[in-house]
Amino acid sequence: MASASPHLSWRQLSRFLGGSRRLFIAGATLATFDALGHACIPLFFRQVLNGIETDAQAFLAHDFWPTMWVGVGIIFVFLPSAYFFHVLLNLAIMRFCRNLQVELYRHIQGLSVDFFQRYQIGEINARLNGDLESVAQAAGPLSAIVWAPWLLVASLVFMFLIDVPLTLICILMLGGVSYATVVAMPRLRRWNRRVRDASGEASATITEYVGLFGLVKAFSREDYAEDRVRTKSDDLLKRREEVTWYQHVFTDVMQTFTKFGAPFVILSFGTYWIVDGDLKSGDLVAFWGYWMQLAGVVQALVMSFSAVMGAMAATDRLLAFFAESPRVKDPHQPQDLRTPLRGAVEFRDLHFRYPVADDDEGPVLHGVNLKIAPGENVALVGPSGAGKSTLLQLLLRFYDPDAGAIYVDGVDIRELNQATLRNEMGLVMQESLFFAGTIADNLRLAKPGATVPEMWDALEAANAADFVREFPRQLEAALGERGAKLSGGQKQRLAIARTFLKNPPLLLLDEPTSALDAASEQRIKDAMKRLLKGRTSIIVAHRLATIMDADRIVVLEQGRIAAIGKHADLQQTSPLYAELCRHQGLAVQA
Repeated sequence: MASASPHLSWRQLSRFLGGSRRLFIAGATLATFDALGHACIPLFFRQVLNGIETDAQAFLAHDFWPTMWVGVGIIFVFLPSAYFFHVLLNLAIMRFCRNLQVELYRHIQGLSVDFFQRYQIGEINARLNGDLESVAQAAGPLSAIVWAPWLLVASLVFMFLIDVPLTLICILMLGGVSYATVVAMPRLRRWNRRVRDASGEASATITEYVGLFGLVKAFSREDYAEDRVRTKSDDLLKRREEVTWYQHVFTDVMQTFTKFGAPFVILSFGTYWIVDGDLKSGDLVAFWGYWMQLAGVVQALVMSFSAVMGAMAATDRLLAFFAESPRVKDPHQPQDLRTPLRGAVEFRDLHFRYPVADDDEGPVLHGVNLKIAPGENVALVGPSGAGKSTLLQLLLRFYDPDAGAIYVDGVDIRELNQATLRNEMGLVMQESLFFAGTIADNLRLAKPGATVPEMWDALEAANAADFVREFPRQLEAALGERGAKLSGGQKQRLAIARTFLKNPPLLLLDEPTSALDAASEQRIKDAMKRLLKGRTSIIVAHRLATIMDADRIVVLEQGRIAAIGKHADLQQTSPLYAELCRHQGLAVQA
């Protein structure tokens, strides 16, 4: 199993602030001015009410207008501070999420193939999109977290200046609220993580069956797909209901206490102290205002508790992907390939077992030894599961062998950067894949700077130019998702054109003509003859008629090389090859 890198800590998340760090600092600084503006409001009304209670006429004559101007000053400090505090902090969170999404995608791109076999595409999408959105929605609660401590400190200072005993009572009640929050937070965080996990599984299931809609309809199994989606949705609903029941016990009790219970306590003590002459009406009103402000902060935090817990759970899921490390890694000091590449390939004593294989599955390859000369055309044949495609995946360094080595022009490919190695290879697979862009976009995947004449030359060489010209927009025609607007034969010819454009010295072809009609197959075979000329090529084939002219045919059986030779020779020397020929209706020479 691949070793996981140390879990990315919350503190390390600050590196994703990137260029938004200054915005965050500026927003947090303005939060202090906004909090001070809030804290001055009850003090302002205390001053007015106590002035009126002490001597209304004197207050109106001497203090009214100065006091009003102080109020106007508070407004001018409060409004712009509040506006820019919220805007800058939200911008910082948005940019943080953008940086996190891009960095996580880059990290996932660098992981090995086994990662994509362990996680469904829908689950990966759910984390890259849904979980990131949950983090982005935490901007409001985070603003409260940044702002609340300043308001708390300023309010408590002013409250102590007004009346110490009543302040101590308020602190005691706030301590109870804080303690209840700390106790409840870990459990609610775990429950919200379960919700996020169930949501990811539901998303993955829906993505899978939507992508297989044609297969589902062909077998009339809409009921099966619906049942699978319903099961995952029911599990998600169960998790959400569980969170709702327990979370609202906490939130509603807290709201009742902060909005009614605590003000009742303050009013009760304040009334007695006013009667005794230890407190003025303005002081009690100020305390009421301070408590409602502090209770409002607590209430805002409580109301946003679900978003905070959801964001924390979502972030945990994102960090779990960062903890993944690739099995296949570039060397610290990679070697360079000599250019132009000759194309010599050697598989030396290869042993390999897939890392995600079940415990009862054995190795796929056992001691495979094979040398391929520059410019040689070699075909790999054999029953399903013999290890043919596995050899191509190892040559591409999608995996590293458990034992043995692969050499290209005498260099162990583990000593090369993966990008350097793959840049020298062209790949045409059984089902060629395309982005939902234009024909030109997909061709330039092989050569980003390709000119229009170069693309037409590649299309002509691949027998693909005619059907491209039939599109109204030709090279700018959109292909649809995964090349949905193309037939199977058109996809393969376009894939060959893409390989022509790349012009690699080493070609890997995995069943490139399977499942095609005779006319399409002939066009592709003609294109492939031009493509293979002067290049080292390794072709995986089940249809032996397509590789009868190969320089050498390698027969694989149960992960071992059973025979090597030309078509006519193998019919005589390899019982397995002769049997494969008979099964496919090819004449076997006596």
